[in-house]
Amino acid sequence: MAAVDDTFGPIPSPLIDKWGIPITYIKAGTDSYNTTTGAVNVTDINVTLNAIITVVNKQENEGLYQVGDLKVYIAAASLPAYQPSVRDRIQYLENSISREARIIEIKTYRGAAPIFFNIVARPE
Repeated sequence: MAAVDDTFGPIPSPLIDKWGIPITYIKAGTDSYNTTTGAVNVTDINVTLNAIITVVNKQENEGLYQVGDLKVYIAAASLPAYQPSVRDRIQYLENSISREARIIEIKTYRGAAPIFFNIVARPE
């Protein structure tokens, strides 16, 4: 482990658990093709965890973000078996209505291992 892991690794998880809201992280599964029907089947994996969700300032990243894009902070300890991907999505409640957003950008803060993920997601 790197010194950053030892020092900062334990911090994100309890803070995000305390201050975050429950979301469902939808990990895109593998696609399979049924040769008989011609259908493509996708098996997604759902992980329930806490995350902090904020609104992205559209001036960030040279104006490439859109109004309504979200920043989602997730502790790496909440997704120990997965690395976020732009194929993945998040599901969350907004004013008691279930919403889904697709991931468009991932920043991983890490030492030798990931500490937390800063994800930009676009609501669908």
